[in-house]
Amino acid sequence: MTSEDQNNDTRVFNKGELKPKKAETTNLPTKRRQAKRQKQKERRKKREGKLGRIRGRIRYIPVWLRVILIILICMAAFFGGLSFGYAGIGEGEDPNTVLDLDFWQGMLEYMRGK
Repeated sequence: MTSEDQNNDTRVFNKGELKPKKAETTNLPTKRRQAKRQKQKERRKKREGKLGRIRGRIRYIPVWLRVILIILICMAAFFGGLSFGYAGIGEGEDPNTVLDLDFWQGMLEYMRGK
């Protein structure tokens, strides 16, 4: 290519020329869009007719029972940990000793220095 050919290929664009031309649009939706909208309307009507109202989640265990179960599990873990810590890790012989009130009174007296 010569320098003249290169100069001929070079174009200068004005601002208005860089904008793409707007496609001709019609106000009428296409058949495909009409069919899609019709199906959506039918689905909405069907859904509203079936449900009538929005249904919530079905719970197999009521909330109040869950709260009670959580409290019971926490208590069992606490007392199980006390028993294991005293008899398994500590120097105690009987794990049920931790559950006696006399044991805790003796522990409080020991901590107070009596």
